[in-house]
Amino acid sequence: MYDKNSNAGPNHPYNEEIVLHTFCILLFEIGAIFFKYTAHIKTKLTRKEELSGKFLKLLNDHFKEQRSVQYYAELLFVTPKHLSQSIKDTMGKTAGEMIDEMVITEARILLFNASLSIAQVAEMLYFSDQFFFSKFFKKITGQSPSEFRKTCEQ
Repeated sequence: MYDKNSNAGPNHPYNEEIVLHTFCILLFEIGAIFFKYTAHIKTKLTRKEELSGKFLKLLNDHFKEQRSVQYYAELLFVTPKHLSQSIKDTMGKTAGEMIDEMVITEARILLFNASLSIAQVAEMLYFSDQFFFSKFFKKITGQSPSEFRKTCEQ
């Protein structure tokens, strides 16, 4: 199978690299064939899926300052009810629940940093004051921000 006078073969010093790169070439060829026959196929999203995607992008950009479904609905040129129903149909939660979830996730991350006071976290999330932030946090999570911090320390 191998020529005795050739350097090629199982004892070649770069045999593993040759096999690896040959395999990579095969994968690139398979990828090229796949791309050739599927490039024209585009995934068609429903209107609700498109709306949900746009909402999530806006939410990611504005959740700290804006927690109103009305705000996002206006940016997307739909009613708050339509936005919430579309989000619920595609994601299983209402727009308001998604907003609250984003805010709470960020709050938990910030509260994990012990060098930040609860008042600073409230300010960073654009709450009017620490009391309102604490009330919001407890309503959603079932524990106050300081209780949450204590569980993080344990």
